[in-house]
Amino acid sequence: MPHNLNITSANSANSGPNHQVYPPPQPYHINDGLQPEKEPVEFDASHLRGAPAEVEALVHNIKEVAQQFLYHWRTFPIVLPPPLSACTDGEDTLVRKKYHLRDLFVAPSFDELDAVAVDSKGEPRRLTNKQLESIRERGEFEVDSINFTGQTHRWRLSGLLQRGRDRRRETLLKDLALATRFIVVTARARLVSHCFSISQALKALLTGLLRLLDIIIGVPSLQAQNLDGKIREERCRYLVAELVCRPEYDDSLELLCGFIRKQLRRATMEKFEVERESSQLLPVSVPFVFGTPAGTAVDLRLFSRDIIRKALSTLVTILERETRDGIAQLLIEQAQSVVLMHRAVQNVQRKLQHTKESLRYKMESEHPVLARIGPWMRDRMREAEANFIEECEWSAHEEALSLCNRQNLRQTVYFLNRDLTFMKEREPVLLKELRKVKTPTRSFQWPTQIWLPRNWIVRRNFQGVSEIIPTVLSNTPTSITTPRADPSQPVFLVEREICHTTTTRWPMWRWINYIARTWCWTWNAMFLFGVAVPWCSRVSLRALLLVEPFTPDLELSQLNGTLFPRKSSQTPTLCSRLIALWRHISKSRTHFETEPDTGLMGTMGILFLFPIICIIASFSSLVIALSAFLWMPIVTLLLHAFMALVMDFDSPEPSRNRYLVVMEALVWNIGIQGCLQPIVALLVTVCICPIISFLILTIAVIRYWIRVMWDTAMFHLVIKNRGRVPASDSFVVKRIAGPGLASDYYYQIRPEQALAAFEAKLELDELLAFQQETERLITQPQRDFTQFVEACFSPFATSLAKTRDPYKSLEKEARDLVAVLHEKLDRRRKDLQTGLGVAVRSKIKLTTFDLKIVIQQAALMLERLYPSHVLARLNGCEEDFWENKGLNVGDWAGLAGLMYADIFSLDFLQPLDDTDTKFKLEPHPGVDLTRYTEMVHSTELGGVNGLDLLGAIYAPRGNIQVQSPYLEVSYFNPRAKQATNSRKPEKRCETSLLTSPRSRRKTNSGLSVSDGRWQPWKREIRPYSAEKLVIPLPIPHPAHIAVNIHNRDSEDPIDLDSELCQNILRAIEESPGEMATECVGRYRGGGGDSSFDSVASQSSVSLETGLDTAEVLHGGEIKGESETYHWTLSNWGGGMARRRNNSGSIKVDLASPEDVTLDTDTTRVMFSTYGTTV
Repeated sequence: MPHNLNITSANSANSGPNHQVYPPPQPYHINDGLQPEKEPVEFDASHLRGAPAEVEALVHNIKEVAQQFLYHWRTFPIVLPPPLSACTDGEDTLVRKKYHLRDLFVAPSFDELDAVAVDSKGEPRRLTNKQLESIRERGEFEVDSINFTGQTHRWRLSGLLQRGRDRRRETLLKDLALATRFIVVTARARLVSHCFSISQALKALLTGLLRLLDIIIGVPSLQAQNLDGKIREERCRYLVAELVCRPEYDDSLELLCGFIRKQLRRATMEKFEVERESSQLLPVSVPFVFGTPAGTAVDLRLFSRDIIRKALSTLVTILERETRDGIAQLLIEQAQSVVLMHRAVQNVQRKLQHTKESLRYKMESEHPVLARIGPWMRDRMREAEANFIEECEWSAHEEALSLCNRQNLRQTVYFLNRDLTFMKEREPVLLKELRKVKTPTRSFQWPTQIWLPRNWIVRRNFQGVSEIIPTVLSNTPTSITTPRADPSQPVFLVEREICHTTTTRWPMWRWINYIARTWCWTWNAMFLFGVAVPWCSRVSLRALLLVEPFTPDLELSQLNGTLFPRKSSQTPTLCSRLIALWRHISKSRTHFETEPDTGLMGTMGILFLFPIICIIASFSSLVIALSAFLWMPIVTLLLHAFMALVMDFDSPEPSRNRYLVVMEALVWNIGIQGCLQPIVALLVTVCICPIISFLILTIAVIRYWIRVMWDTAMFHLVIKNRGRVPASDSFVVKRIAGPGLASDYYYQIRPEQALAAFEAKLELDELLAFQQETERLITQPQRDFTQFVEACFSPFATSLAKTRDPYKSLEKEARDLVAVLHEKLDRRRKDLQTGLGVAVRSKIKLTTFDLKIVIQQAALMLERLYPSHVLARLNGCEEDFWENKGLNVGDWAGLAGLMYADIFSLDFLQPLDDTDTKFKLEPHPGVDLTRYTEMVHSTELGGVNGLDLLGAIYAPRGNIQVQSPYLEVSYFNPRAKQATNSRKPEKRCETSLLTSPRSRRKTNSGLSVSDGRWQPWKREIRPYSAEKLVIPLPIPHPAHIAVNIHNRDSEDPIDLDSELCQNILRAIEESPGEMATECVGRYRGGGGDSSFDSVASQSSVSLETGLDTAEVLHGGEIKGESETYHWTLSNWGGGMARRRNNSGSIKVDLASPEDVTLDTDTTRVMFSTYGTTV
């Protein structure tokens, strides 16, 4: 290793004489006597014998020209650069000495247990009084280390020999907690809990009785229909209930409401798909700016789907282009509001967590036994969380209001106040009223057939008006029987049944169902067997007695609404069948023989069997119809009995079990859960749990006192008299801590060792730069040869033959020279290696003061030596070197930190803490570090708080995974739901963005149950979430707001609850639409402020085409190099050097999360939720 010469600190170097022995830095050049010698390349032209004279002359001319430019190295002496400092006073450098860099770091030996175990006389060391007392307290003792000052070896005695007072008490408390658990938790849970308890038995008994009562008579089954949806709807309406339309947008409001009225009227008169037709008639002018009663403007332009689509795709471009309309500020305020609301929720969650931790510490100190019972502690935590939620129900809203007021977000503050007022005042009243409005869980339809066609109900629908017209029977058929699509023509519908409805609203609804089912089925059976079969079927009396075929069924004419016979239902009679048969026989014999013959059996069947079948079927069906009032109630009663015993078809709730309902109620609900469960639970509470608890308590106390007596006896009989410090682990004692046993320790080195290793690293960098420079020089003849051939002979489609002489000789010569260079470099580098393994290097550290010293001295060494010894040899500019390192130009302290990280590890740049376990890594005694000691002593830092050269690298490190700072683009969209979802958020209606607290609970519970184990006795723990605060706020679309304002001021309101109106509004929301603002022309690309347009266009072009421009320039360079040659031997391959700076780096500034700013003069936007600057 070369000599290191002392360098003074920066202060001393500038203020007075220093003691450096480094010679003035001079660029290294090969001496004149050692310069490489060139020799022209020899060409063999013997193959030209017999060639024309002109060809020979041409080849000789080319040969002469080539020998003027092309060459090879006749001699190329390879002399490695000398050490960084020359020897002074005849001293050898570290490299020349017997001890190399490997001797700088000698790992300490942790094998000192034998030395620790004996005293100065060589006898086993006796235990001191302090160690004996430690054994009585904890069953452990400590022995000071000899080689490592301040470190101790900790030994733990076997439990058979000694446990110690503290460990005995801990065991006793655990046993007492287990005994108490059976009384406090298990026995109490058998009385009142959600699983296997007396209270649960009473609920099961009541459930079973209600099931029996329900299956016998029918218990009312009602539910509040869509309660959460109605609350969400009222919440959305309340948020915008006070908004008014600005006077300048009254025309847009009227146009929008007129359009909606027109579409509603058209939907009632015409047949078309509302959303598709409405979207085709758009864009519709929608007012996006409203006002509050206090005069504050409410700008909702971010609800425009067109703006959000463009902003989400290219956010930076849209920010610059829409700055003139204030869209950028709207996006920033929207993102701020979402971020601040999320932070408010996080603050409340942190407050809850702090409350629970405080309660946990209090319980552990006041109840040492109960605090060790997990279920008891979970119940206390659950109670504390419930109390916190009840006390801080509106804390998230209030915290968000405070943060938004601080940032002057007036629009968000207004909506937050409205939302908080609704949740506090309106929601409880609405919930109370809406819970009273209950609907049956199930409805039953009972259709009864209308017997006579003249009593059928005919309805005429035309342009949204439906009316009942007289029923007219006609024998004249019409050609149109299906409803017409022409909206100018009416549509006729016929009803052949009268439908009655029953529900589960009233008591004894099953008997009501029984009566309705019996009545419906009786009349339908009478119609089937008394009318359809004996009079209208193919085996009816009419088919037997009538002469002509008859048509029993009728169909509806769409021309005039009359009923006429359906041709497809024409039924042949006996006479018509015989007439058809006779006509068939009367045809010519030839034609008769070609047709299929019915034969004698067919004729006999028609004449004898058909009448018998008709008579039997008709009269039997008439008898069944007349007796339907007698047998139908019995059939329906048997069906109800079947539903009670086997499968309940009339189950009022889809989630309820339908099979064996009576057995379930009697055996499971009443027998097992209602009768057997309380007996077993009471037995467990009164007998089993106390007995088990008493046994555990007795055993715990006996074990404790036996352990006390055993420990006392062993201490006085064995340990106190015969106890010695052990030298190794055994079944009696085991070392649990000490030097070399723990993995979280570090090696502390001296600054001199770090400086010596750094200078070796500096010399390695110089050797690497020398290698690259020399290799370029060695291979220069090959590059010149290649470019000469390409420049002269490429127009003749000739390429270089690299496998033939003389180019082959140039390659062999270069390989030999490079091999010699690598051999010499490897010998030098071998002496400059520290020989430290990865495990040792990652644990080497310095103190804060020493780390500052080595960083400063290394920076001074780099500043003096690196430009002339390393940078001067590089094949690029100095700026590129610093950019590749990620440092500013001239940041020598930062470069020193990176080099130290390469020598040791990145943990080296984190100084040692006072609490760290550290061992010294000393150098070999034969290594002389006097010069480095002088360098350290000459450093002036001004104390520990002096100049800090470590910069941004000087920070504690840990095993932390950090993602790149970013801001969700959905934060800019007020209609986006802040949840993981694959669907596009802007494709939903804004009311669907809300998720009720109950539905969230159901979702969370469903996930937890599906993911967890089947443990019904364990209560589900739901993490707290500020469910009252919906992010973003459920603000309706401006189209809804406009209709609400119109309805509030108009005598003829628009029905917002109708499905048609909702479809029209949804089509308006999903369409690009037109924005009713004063800057519509500029927004849609029309005329406007030219200065803004020019700025936006320039910025967008620069953003979108920057990369393409770079690619075009790069392509131009390549093309130029392929067509133009610089006829200079030293610069043929270089061309014209162009500096490129396309690192694509992003500067991240961890700023305050509240600051979201936009720089309109540059292409930079700061998303400071997470402090990201792009």
